[in-house]
Amino acid sequence: MCCLHDHPAEYRRHLTAFFTEGLHEGLRVAYIGPDDVEAARAALADVGDLDPLLAGGAVRIMSVREVYGPGGPGDPERVVAACAAATEEALADGFRGLRVSADVTELVRTPEQQDAFARYEFLITRYVAGHPLSALCGYGLELGSETVTEFASLHTAEPSGEVAFHIFGCADGAIGLAGQFDPVGVTALERVLTRLRAGIDTGALLVDLAGVEYLDHRLLLTLRACARANGVALSLQSVPPFAARLMELLPASSLQCGEVRAEP
Repeated sequence: MCCLHDHPAEYRRHLTAFFTEGLHEGLRVAYIGPDDVEAARAALADVGDLDPLLAGGAVRIMSVREVYGPGGPGDPERVVAACAAATEEALADGFRGLRVSADVTELVRTPEQQDAFARYEFLITRYVAGHPLSALCGYGLELGSETVTEFASLHTAEPSGEVAFHIFGCADGAIGLAGQFDPVGVTALERVLTRLRAGIDTGALLVDLAGVEYLDHRLLLTLRACARANGVALSLQSVPPFAARLMELLPASSLQCGEVRAEP
């Protein structure tokens, strides 16, 4: 989940609800906060009686530096591996899974931080899809509308439904798209694909359109342009009938069918 907020108190309100529900469901919850333990405890003040929860392992407090490293996730794959290990540890300790949360506003201030964190958010959705890990990330609106829209789109749910489109990692390695891709969504997608250097690692830009409810030609042209820029093939899977029809209607000069492999 993603919480866009204009004040830390709003994030803490969502954090309390998220963790309280998790504890009720038998999950371990882990708050990733400042190095100041007392400040972290203050953020969890409304979750419950902290001392016995901490002593029993139901609640854990971790520092941002410990999880993400100084300045942010310099190695997104390492952070995902650490989250996976923490999830397995929670299961081994008798919990039904793990919930984690952090306000990551300070970790996405610079373009370099944003590139790394976008890749982390994308990779962690792929892990979350098949494992008992859930997360709530806080982003301050002070980051600007483009940045918060981009990062909100990398989450499959938001407490107040801030964006109508989502970009996520599928278990088969595809980039999954869902929702309505109007011009705002297409612009955000273009920035995300650039940050992810989409398709370079695998030699093909594989995109799953199963969850797309609306698109126009701009989405298809953006995907084609990204594949071309990275020197890889574009492969579309789970193409909705309306998208397949749109591909047929586009002039060959705009979207050459030989460049795209579309699978039903």
